[in-house]
Amino acid sequence: MTKTRLSEVAKIQSPKNFCAIDASTQSMAFAHFVDHKLNSCGKIVFSGNTIYEKIGDTAHKVSSFFNAYPVDVILIEKTIFANSPQVAANLALSQGALIGAAKLGGVKSVYGVTPIAWQSFIGTRLLTTDEKPLIRRKTPGRSNSWYKAQEREKRKQKTIFTVNNEFDINVDDNDIADACGIGMYALKNWMKVVKDEK
Repeated sequence: MTKTRLSEVAKIQSPKNFCAIDASTQSMAFAHFVDHKLNSCGKIVFSGNTIYEKIGDTAHKVSSFFNAYPVDVILIEKTIFANSPQVAANLALSQGALIGAAKLGGVKSVYGVTPIAWQSFIGTRLLTTDEKPLIRRKTPGRSNSWYKAQEREKRKQKTIFTVNNEFDINVDDNDIADACGIGMYALKNWMKVVKDEK
């Protein structure tokens, strides 16, 4: 789909002022869209020695951000299954603090999107059955975890390339690129985003 066509479709569906977010316990990467175009993107890093200190910092920084840059709607990547119950609990704490702070900062509506939905849409989902063996042939004898890490890195680089090309920007941070990718998905699929939350 061309950039022009994507923009035309977006005018029919997506809100005029929204922020796509890729969040973790460490940071909030954002892509801010105004009038169906990417206005700005960046990353807020959270600090603290414990998860609770980071949660407190999340609340302060996120509410300050949305007070300074008013946004009507946010679209956040939903958390997915984690092998570690502790990781899942920490992510839930972090996203809860982020969403609560966003609401205090004036955000009216919050929607979620699964990673597989936006990654599939922009064409940067998991590697294909042809791509995975290629990594193993080029570097034989490594552990399964090493190969998994290489696959994740390749997907991240594909996302960076895709969003830089789509929005004519020069992002090299994979979290910011993910936020832009979530925004790309929202521009074309807003009615699906809303429907999936019901």
